[in-house]
Amino acid sequence: MNTDREENQATANGDVKIEAAEPLATISPVALPGRASRRSLARQTSTYTLIAMLIAAASALQIIESPLPRFLPWLKPGLANALTLYAIVRISKRAGLLVAVLRTAVAAMFLGSFLSPVHLISLAGATAAALLMAMIYRVRPNTGLGIVSIAGAMANNSAQLAVVQLLFAGSLPLWFHFATIVPVAVPAGLIVARVTQELLRRTV
Repeated sequence: MNTDREENQATANGDVKIEAAEPLATISPVALPGRASRRSLARQTSTYTLIAMLIAAASALQIIESPLPRFLPWLKPGLANALTLYAIVRISKRAGLLVAVLRTAVAAMFLGSFLSPVHLISLAGATAAALLMAMIYRVRPNTGLGIVSIAGAMANNSAQLAVVQLLFAGSLPLWFHFATIVPVAVPAGLIVARVTQELLRRTV
């Protein structure tokens, strides 16, 4: 009561009444959720942009590889798998699978072979390679890129062989196909691993 009287008397005398500042602890941080959401949105945007760039680059590599001569139609270097492996390691397993599936579709549309046997063969190989490489990294995340890449190349060629046998009932024996897969998959896998390692080193 005395305090109120003193304050009223001070006001009546013309003195300025100074109120205490609100403590910082009681100020609601309204701006913080907005900043967090903006950061999350920016992070998601950069991730989607990177995935789109990987799909475009992988599609371009597949288109460039398509006219190259090869002993069997499904035996090729498969450099596009380097970008799939990069997506698995750098972003996520789902991103790697997305790159593998969409790059075959984009390349097939540019080559005029969308949903044709050629597209289905390529899709089967790319998907099998992405699934196996993602599974290896899930079970054994410390596995070297070379082993993962060679396994992916083996899965890629084996899946393509299975689709060829299913669609065309190839006349060549299976042992011949598998005998040609291994000598091609090992160097191709090592090349893909080297390309992936260089990409990871340059984008740290």
